[in-house]
Amino acid sequence: MHRSIQTMLSRRGFIMKKNLIALAVAAAVLVPGVAFAATSDGSSKVFLPENSQDTGPILYGFAQITGSQQFGTPGQEGLIFGAHRIRLGVKGTAVPGVTYNFQYKWDGAWMSGGSLESANSLFPGVSGESGVQDAEINFGFIPEVQLKVGKFRVPVGMERTQFGGDDLWFIQRSMNQSLGADRSAGAMFHSSDVMGTGIYYSAGIFDNHSLDGNNAFTLFGKNPTAYAPNVGVPFVKTTAQTSVGGVLTQGSGRYLFAGMVGYKLNPLLNVELSGARADTLDSAPGYAKQIDSWNVGARGGMMGLKYMAEYSHVTSYQGIAGLGAQDWYVALAANLHQMTLTPDWLDIEPAFRFERFNWTGDNNLGSLNNYTIGVNYSFNPNNPYAARIQANYVIPQGGSMYRQAYGLGHTGSVPTNGYIYNTMVLQFQAGF
Repeated sequence: MHRSIQTMLSRRGFIMKKNLIALAVAAAVLVPGVAFAATSDGSSKVFLPENSQDTGPILYGFAQITGSQQFGTPGQEGLIFGAHRIRLGVKGTAVPGVTYNFQYKWDGAWMSGGSLESANSLFPGVSGESGVQDAEINFGFIPEVQLKVGKFRVPVGMERTQFGGDDLWFIQRSMNQSLGADRSAGAMFHSSDVMGTGIYYSAGIFDNHSLDGNNAFTLFGKNPTAYAPNVGVPFVKTTAQTSVGGVLTQGSGRYLFAGMVGYKLNPLLNVELSGARADTLDSAPGYAKQIDSWNVGARGGMMGLKYMAEYSHVTSYQGIAGLGAQDWYVALAANLHQMTLTPDWLDIEPAFRFERFNWTGDNNLGSLNNYTIGVNYSFNPNNPYAARIQANYVIPQGGSMYRQAYGLGHTGSVPTNGYIYNTMVLQFQAGF
């Protein structure tokens, strides 16, 4: 009896040792993998959830390869391959309460710099961008009053600030990207949930210029008028030192102020109101003294059914007096897998968006409507943005004046992300 008990205990000890060894091997394999995570690039979500035990550094990134063709154009037509967004970043916790996020981009940079630059001089619109996308440090010692500094998204627009480039419902963002300020350098107080009430806010001060092109607050973008942009850049020509050791030391005294307030009731409703204002470069005839932009948005969903809608408005686009713009859209999506209508291997999401953009002023371009029909397929429903395929077909309406202006070389007449011809787009995405 004693020997049988001893034998049984020894067997149990052997089994426990085997389990411990197996656990150790699994930990050795899996723990390094924690530093690599398929995650959205959205800077608004970098520090969420804030109770994460993973201090990083976490390496993340993704690539989007596209195939696209237009129909009904006046010239040659055919399928063309390219790259959309290519991103690589690292984020983590420096010390308790202090987090960081650094991200680099190669958007559209599917050709080398020299050939890309030459192609752009011959074919307007064939361009790419590479550079620092985000460089932000967040001080979150008090969750209700966090401070973010660096280069990051100006808090204007729901889709623009609450979605990354890899978790969008459609391949392109909405045309209202033209009416905000994209990214700039500055400081911003913010909270994602004030004392558990569902209220969130952001309030920031930035250098008086967007660091991205082709929007309402940039000096380096295009517009549908003969006027040059009138946006105040943060640095000025002066007899004082403009920089020392690569650090800018003298500003213009003009700033871009922006803020957002929102409320998340439950998964069914998330609403926001946001806006921005910046001083212009000068107030000569034909120019305005300031640029104003505001946005209101709502989104929500349940059991795979989702909706989102926004209205955007800007006055004195790029500091030009009398030039304004408006944009509104409604988008719907239905994830069939979340609705338990398809098996795990068939995670399909049909989506539809109607959007209308129009300039206000003396440009006489009228309204540009885009109807976008889309289908999203994720290979793993538990990690939907790690690998997926998106297919969009866009039907423009009322774009004849925009096509005419674009054909005459006025490429700034067409808003960012706007289509003026029937277009089929296919996008392959993989990330980590």
